Amino acid sequence: MKISVSLAGLSVTLLTAGLITGCGDSDSNSGLSSPPGAPSGSAPSVSVFAGQLNTAGSAGGSLSNAQFDEPMGLAADKSGNIYVADESAETISKISNGSISIFAGTAYQQGSSDGAGSAARFEAPQELAIDPSGNLYLTDGVPNSDAATVRKITPSGQVSTIIDPATGQALQTNGSVAIAADAQSNVYIFMTNRSTGAVQLTQVTPAGAVNPVTLTSTSAAPVLLINPQALAVDASNNLYISDDDINGAAGALYKVSLNGSAGQATLLAGSVVSSGASDGTGALATFNGLDDLAIDSSGNIYAEDFFNQTIREITPAGVVTTFAGIAGQSALNLGQLPQPLPSLDGLAIIGSTLYMSAPDNSVVLQIAPL
Repeated sequence: MKISVSLAGLSVTLLTAGLITGCGDSDSNSGLSSPPGAPSGSAPSVSVFAGQLNTAGSAGGSLSNAQFDEPMGLAADKSGNIYVADESAETISKISNGSISIFAGTAYQQGSSDGAGSAARFEAPQELAIDPSGNLYLTDGVPNSDAATVRKITPSGQVSTIIDPATGQALQTNGSVAIAADAQSNVYIFMTNRSTGAVQLTQVTPAGAVNPVTLTSTSAAPVLLINPQALAVDASNNLYISDDDINGAAGALYKVSLNGSAGQATLLAGSVVSSGASDGTGALATFNGLDDLAIDSSGNIYAEDFFNQTIREITPAGVVTTFAGIAGQSALNLGQLPQPLPSLDGLAIIGSTLYMSAPDNSVVLQIAPL
């Protein structure tokens, strides 16, 4: 998802979820078996996993009969259940055992009320993250603002709003809707540094403490983010950040080793100064709007390349290849790859299946096997 950001007092409006989408959290779900519906065969293929293609609505039911309106963020728990943030329907849905149900919120009822299940209200739920205990975290819209609030949903469906202890009000991002959770149930978002106005990676502990995270390179030089789009955490608790240029183009992928409130950031691939669609290793690879991230059990990162409308695979060594989609082409063609891809948003991996929300087509897609 292309976002609105504020950099040192400069407000920049980029593409938003209502247009073409992609950004936010992508959970790594290692070693899980795929839910029903994954295509078989040795060649990766694109298929509709859940929802009715190009039929917007909000209804539970079987995978093929249920409806989404504008599915955005995805997250999967340890049991292989998939959660979907539906921005236009104002709901969080749960896909479990071959059926879909509304887990929190009431369809087309907007608001910011906390509560259990259908009693809760959302403004515009965007991206999702899930912690080891099965608590969901999401970034939710704020009326008349580019910011997003941070909400929590327990496994029983109880929704609450995370409070910023510095203000006593709802915790708000700098405009980014990216969110991730680590193995200790710390949540990561992007805020605005109150002193400098710069983008600040921020950790929210389970106790509610809000801690700025200082990023430095291996030479101890500061690493300044320009327009970060997505966050993900791998099985070793490393944090990954996709960062774009001020226009939401180009793209750099950083791997961050965390130590309390400090993070050592290594550029794994791409850069924020060169746009393109070139495969290669490290900075030789180019992206055009590096966005959503998901990580498989081997540590390979799958990333949405927003303007190229492709999915790029980045190995732990920083080798970048184009996994799915055809750069410069936009369409939803089902079947064996290579195929062009439509506008995408959330990504999640379970086992050997990549799940992708397609908000303009009102469905969740899958590509399998990886």
